[in-house]
Amino acid sequence: MSQGFDVIVVGARCSGSPLATLLARRGVKVALVEQASFPSDTLSTHIFEAQALTFLDRLGVIDKIRATGAPFLDRVDLRQEDLEFVTPIQLHSGDVGGTASVRRLLLDPILAQTAAEAGADLRMASKVTGLLEDRGRVAGVRVAQNGSETTLRARLIVGADGRNSTIARLVGARKYNLTPNERFLYWTFFEGVEPESDPAFVFHRWGNRMVIATHADSGLYQVILIPDLVGSFMEYACSCRPVAQALSSARRTGKLFGMLRWEGFFRDASGPGWVLVGDAGNFKDPTPGQGIQDAFRQVDALVPAIATALDGSGEDIDREMATWGSWRDRDAAEHYWLATDMGKAGSTPAVVPEMERRLLEQGKIGTFLDLFYSHRSRPSQVFTPPRLLGATGRLLARRGCKRRALLSEVGKLLVENFRRKRLNRQPVYAAAGTALDAGPSDVDDSVLQTAA
Repeated sequence: MSQGFDVIVVGARCSGSPLATLLARRGVKVALVEQASFPSDTLSTHIFEAQALTFLDRLGVIDKIRATGAPFLDRVDLRQEDLEFVTPIQLHSGDVGGTASVRRLLLDPILAQTAAEAGADLRMASKVTGLLEDRGRVAGVRVAQNGSETTLRARLIVGADGRNSTIARLVGARKYNLTPNERFLYWTFFEGVEPESDPAFVFHRWGNRMVIATHADSGLYQVILIPDLVGSFMEYACSCRPVAQALSSARRTGKLFGMLRWEGFFRDASGPGWVLVGDAGNFKDPTPGQGIQDAFRQVDALVPAIATALDGSGEDIDREMATWGSWRDRDAAEHYWLATDMGKAGSTPAVVPEMERRLLEQGKIGTFLDLFYSHRSRPSQVFTPPRLLGATGRLLARRGCKRRALLSEVGKLLVENFRRKRLNRQPVYAAAGTALDAGPSDVDDSVLQTAA
């Protein structure tokens, strides 16, 4: 049995379902294939920022997101080493909030249901087992469901199936510019947290410690730890002042989730008859929690590219997808390296909080926050050479400054920046079989830990 579509989207989570929704609303005949049965959890920080909330508003699901009980926060409690402050998140026209956290058990079914309501042919508990080819192009997929197999044909196959993408593996998409993780990632949820009149999103990094915390859906409070050594969750969490206050009378609910290994990567974005979107094509260190927002951003750009491509031949489709892939790499590169730096073990380079301190004094801290909460600025626009030079000079002038160590640190930053710019122009591809084990992406007993 074979069925025909314009587009087949494999993966119905944060990139696949919105893509299918927006294509179906344009009159595109879409099949949306997902191997899980929702609600089904997946390893995720659950956090998304202002640009993602704006996207969800345009998608027409913002009321359902609000109904989960997740507050839309517009303040951040930030610490970088000895610099600590609370400040509003700068909202722009059309923004509905600064940041939110909704568990994927709630978010993903909302997105999948929206796709089905838009007219996408949603097929849950359906696993892609192989590809169909026609004259050198991918032309469809074989899908197993309830012990039987179906073939689905389409002019374009979209892999939206996460960092362990089946579609990427089947088409042989190469990885490049790999970055291994240097820390672990643990998170859990608490109930009965002390109420706050004006809650803030907490991001504290000092020494070798990093703690992120926020109010989430269903009255829960989420705490994320990003240590470079495994220790007691509660001791580590409560070493962060605002988190210790929040948890003073709280109770942990559910289990402790963990990501122990991953690698950042880019994959070939497209090829004859196929394209990758979201984590399937680009996965970065989860420390800044921008994966959901970035998936939506890629979908926004991919929808018009696909709609335009479907008006032409197969060669036109491949050309449009290659153009979109070039955009993806340009758009994602700087934030990819920023996430890598944020996930490095050890303390933050001294010049970074010094630059932030000056931005705060000048009333320009919003440009720094835009790196994370709206994607409206790039690292190269915030950490500019004049700001780096000024921060270095101020630190050198302070009594007790270890001049040689500071200059060595700044020199390494400059060398690394030059190397990364070269990699953006001339990527380094991983040899077949050398990519690191990315670790599991779905939640099961192998990735659930008991709290220490």
